[in-house]
Amino acid sequence: MTALLFRRKENGEITVFLSMVLASFLGLAVVLIQSARLQLIRMNIEGVMDAGLHSCFGEYDRKLFKRYDLLFIDSSYRGESEAGIDSVMGHLCRYMTANADYSDTSATGEWYGETVGNAEAAGYILASDEGGTVLKSQASDYMVRYGEYKYTDRINANRQVLYDTSGDFMGEWDALIDAVNAYGLPLMNPGEEVRRMVLDEDEFISGSTLNSMRTGDIPSGRSLEHGKGGKKKDKRYCSDEAFVEYLMQKCGCYTENDDEQQLICEIEYLLYGNDNDRDNMLKIIKRLTELREWDNIRCIRSDGGKLQAAWNMAYDTVEYNMPVYMEVPDAALVKLVCDSIVYAWAYAESAADVSCLLNGGNCPVVKSGPDIKLSLDELLNFRSCLHGSGGAGISYKDYVGIFLTEIPDETRRLRLMDIIEGNFRCYYNDNFRIDGCVEYLEAEVEMTSSYGFSHVIKRDLIYE
Repeated sequence: MTALLFRRKENGEITVFLSMVLASFLGLAVVLIQSARLQLIRMNIEGVMDAGLHSCFGEYDRKLFKRYDLLFIDSSYRGESEAGIDSVMGHLCRYMTANADYSDTSATGEWYGETVGNAEAAGYILASDEGGTVLKSQASDYMVRYGEYKYTDRINANRQVLYDTSGDFMGEWDALIDAVNAYGLPLMNPGEEVRRMVLDEDEFISGSTLNSMRTGDIPSGRSLEHGKGGKKKDKRYCSDEAFVEYLMQKCGCYTENDDEQQLICEIEYLLYGNDNDRDNMLKIIKRLTELREWDNIRCIRSDGGKLQAAWNMAYDTVEYNMPVYMEVPDAALVKLVCDSIVYAWAYAESAADVSCLLNGGNCPVVKSGPDIKLSLDELLNFRSCLHGSGGAGISYKDYVGIFLTEIPDETRRLRLMDIIEGNFRCYYNDNFRIDGCVEYLEAEVEMTSSYGFSHVIKRDLIYE
């Protein structure tokens, strides 16, 4: 009997021991299962966040990319909402909510039970930040990586020989005419006759289709929204040369323009900033005329044959009109008349040059003798020689490209933003704002699970 009792006691100890061991393993299994659940929830949250961010950045503005090769999120979403970072965060939260939503039939739906809580933009960068440097960076980067340089070589080669226009051409010409008239002779001075026929700048563009800005609230004239950085990747490549090339290719001008432009003369706007094409064109025509005047007078003065022809015309003019008491024409008077004729010739040639450029022709920055198109015989009828085209040298657009290199970079950036925003507001989206275009976003989102797990995740993304 004692032996039997002893054996039953031993069997009971084994059962208890095994129960304790099994309970321990069961607890461990529960811990492991819960840990796996939490890890899977964490991984799923990260996936939901990454997918949401990439979905947001997949909504870059297609029109902006197609027309200007720029990658930005238009936070107004084609006018569907008010432009601003809150609009982008709203899209992110919707994408994350949709990605975290598992239906009841999902095999793993009970594992997550996630909901999107508080979300904020910890950092973001806008196209207009740093006075448009972000925009310039993308433009420069595009040209360096993918663009074809069409204008840079001609601009660089010709800007080095651009003639100094600081003198007063018209003032010097008028002084010569006054000196001739001081002799009191009734001369029919060709130099004076041409001076009376000088064109107003308006006459060069008479009949042209020119526009004015239809939007008054332009980026360069208002206080712009600013991003707040974040742990962004430092990629501010800003080549001035690449940027000028970009502007030349993406912006229109008087001789080359697109149907969907608020202003016809966009490069001219970059140069002078008036809100209408006419005022900008008057300034560019004045600059071109002055430039051509000084180069043409240099060219004529350096050509002995042309100077002799001008002298002969001046001599004949004085001889024909001199009083009877003069046996030979006064040499000093002939010299003054000759100089006034040279100025008239240089101006008439310049008017022909500018007219040729505006009609799609070409003209050298620095001429030689054979490049002078007008003869002295055509001097008094120079207006009939205008409106031609063809010729050698560089185009009107090349000339304005040279001028574009001379203005401050900040001015170019701000006025480019004016052009882009104006075009988009006129043709695509009334609510478009260049300071509502997002390049970089660092988002911080809190997500909770119905299983008592809460996690704050931060991710960032930038257009490369």
